[in-house]
Amino acid sequence: MSLRFATAAAIAIATVAACERSEPVGDELFTEVWQDPEVIGSCGGDPVMQQAMVDATNQLRVVQEKTVLEVDDRLVRIAQSHACDIAARQQPSVAGADGSNIVDRARSVDFPTCGVAQLVAVGSGAQEVTQRWMQSDPHRVELLGQDPDKIGAGAARGPDGRIWWSLVLGDDCR
Repeated sequence: MSLRFATAAAIAIATVAACERSEPVGDELFTEVWQDPEVIGSCGGDPVMQQAMVDATNQLRVVQEKTVLEVDDRLVRIAQSHACDIAARQQPSVAGADGSNIVDRARSVDFPTCGVAQLVAVGSGAQEVTQRWMQSDPHRVELLGQDPDKIGAGAARGPDGRIWWSLVLGDDCR
């Protein structure tokens, strides 16, 4: 299976899962993992890099005449935690090391799950990553979708020096 196909499949699965009303699996585990300040703080977040990804995403949306997304701290928290997770594992996946998905993580921070989606990447800068996402149909659809109105970005530097990105888009379902 090609990396491009695998990435597209992962995005499609994460997006479809976000629309389903599945029973939470081990909410207390996810709450511990995704809300524990020590776990989050062990990798940390770089507000400059996070803002660069938000800006790059919103710039693309403005050019395409889409709405600008507003940063939501809950989405930032889960995006940053997931960036730390994939950097530590050296695996760009929307699935968490603990088996969680974006719906589980959204539930753990009390964010509505009706319209959450997650994109991940490995690369250098936010502009480079968003340009690559724009060249992939599934990523492009998520980036330019009209459903989300909130955004959260996370970035973590892996042991090899590369930056591991996690972008979460959400609709607060109003």
